[in-house]
Amino acid sequence: MILQDLGIPYQILEASDRIGGRILTHRFNGSAGYDAPKGTSARYDYFDVGAMRYPRIPFMDRVFDLFERVGINDLLVPYHLGGENNLLYLNSRAPIRKSDVEPDKDVFQVSESNGGGVPDAFALPGPDHWINQTYEPFRRLFGELYDSPVEDRFRKFRIAWDALTRQDHHSTRSYMRSGKDGKPEDALPPFPESVAHWLETFEASTGNFNLAFVESVLDSLDFDWPFPTTCPGPTEYPWVCIDGGSDHLVNEMARVLHSKPILDQRVTKMALLHGNGDQVEVTSTSGGRTSTRRYSHVISTVPLSCLGAIDTDGLGLLYNQKQAIRALNYDSSTKVGIKFKTRWWEKEGVIPTGPIRGGQSSSDTQIRTCVYPSYGIDTPDAPGVLIVSYTWGQDARRIGSLAREKGSKADEMLLELTLDELAKMHGVPKEKFGPVEDHYVYNWDLDEHARGAFALYGPGQFGGPGDDGKLFASIKAPAAGGKFVIAGEATSAHHGWVQGALNSAWRAVYYVLLDKYQDKDLLQRFFDRWGIPDEESTVNLPKLAALALDHVL
Repeated sequence: MILQDLGIPYQILEASDRIGGRILTHRFNGSAGYDAPKGTSARYDYFDVGAMRYPRIPFMDRVFDLFERVGINDLLVPYHLGGENNLLYLNSRAPIRKSDVEPDKDVFQVSESNGGGVPDAFALPGPDHWINQTYEPFRRLFGELYDSPVEDRFRKFRIAWDALTRQDHHSTRSYMRSGKDGKPEDALPPFPESVAHWLETFEASTGNFNLAFVESVLDSLDFDWPFPTTCPGPTEYPWVCIDGGSDHLVNEMARVLHSKPILDQRVTKMALLHGNGDQVEVTSTSGGRTSTRRYSHVISTVPLSCLGAIDTDGLGLLYNQKQAIRALNYDSSTKVGIKFKTRWWEKEGVIPTGPIRGGQSSSDTQIRTCVYPSYGIDTPDAPGVLIVSYTWGQDARRIGSLAREKGSKADEMLLELTLDELAKMHGVPKEKFGPVEDHYVYNWDLDEHARGAFALYGPGQFGGPGDDGKLFASIKAPAAGGKFVIAGEATSAHHGWVQGALNSAWRAVYYVLLDKYQDKDLLQRFFDRWGIPDEESTVNLPKLAALALDHVL
């Protein structure tokens, strides 16, 4: 869209037979659901397998700008991150409403005095207290970003980013377990190992605290922005989803493109051809037939896990770029959607603690998180589609190992497991759910065009201020003499969000403009029409390109 807006010709090669990548909506009633009018039951016979919610916070302004550009503001509806009567089921204790949890009472019996493993001094304030205290010194710096004039935001972002990435050698667990040396003055003393395990269980996915501390802080910013805010928009609410499914976004994007994506074109090789201004030759295969195309520049948006399977020897990638493609960590994610005959969770008298309208319930069992639809709530006879399990990390790999062909033994085990644990989470016998009409399971590790859910870096992969061998910096830099640029959410600070993909697209186009056009008027039009992401700088990006050109990254 940016290239088209600037009058630059382009082609899009898509390996899959569909567009959207990790924006994927599953409809139990097929295409009829996509076209069904708003407010009718047929429209809500779906769940979003990929991106499904969009926080209206300053970091995400570019996403809402895109919504407006493609004309889907009328499809934005409130997304309930939390809801009345949402439940917690932990340590095999009876489910309790999240709103009823009192931090100074050990309702889940995790303290040492109640037979658990968490020292009483930590257990009684509750996990939220310790998580907030751990992240607060860094969240505060990012929160101050938007108190500054626009022209000063990148400087403030750099201050906050440098302070955070000084801790990049830490995993979240090691940060919590280590002393105060090298940390902010108001950092907490070390936590016992049992506390770190407890906090991970209650606040994250299994194994998440072994990944970069930087990621945990950024995640907390996305889900719990440091200051209450609602950004200007057609409706004032903090989170939204897209009525009818997130694939409405990508389909509307495709609709405005003059050059439509060419589907089923799996790229197998890319090489720089010298002479006549240098071009990149791209080899792709489709239906057993191989074809080649030549371009002045190539922007790769495939996940790094898939880029590593493409022959890029002829591009002359830097050593650290090759390392980054191979080593930058991706997380796992699995969703299990079940279509019940009715929305039993919204009915009076089914769940002892009361009906649930949106939000999510959580547990330490294998299903971990249950997400109730925020759409179709007031629609008569809306289908009973429920994300009964949304998992990440080790949790996703374990339950995702059962994501096999429908009707197989593994699939039967999965359905039985999710229904049993859903019953425990809600404190009701599963017979109260009513008939199961269908189900759908998706493990992103098994998607041949994704091979992982989203980037989630390990310790040391962002790189602190002044570090040598920064994988993150190298993956953002252009290659092949400026002719090849790697984009995608893995190359942004905002991993796992549409915002990250959009920021990376901006950077990729900027590098193409710098290398090919060098037209000040065109660059100014680019800035005027598409702004500058908070994480990027028109001072630092050319320096990064120069370092790559000199092979010193």
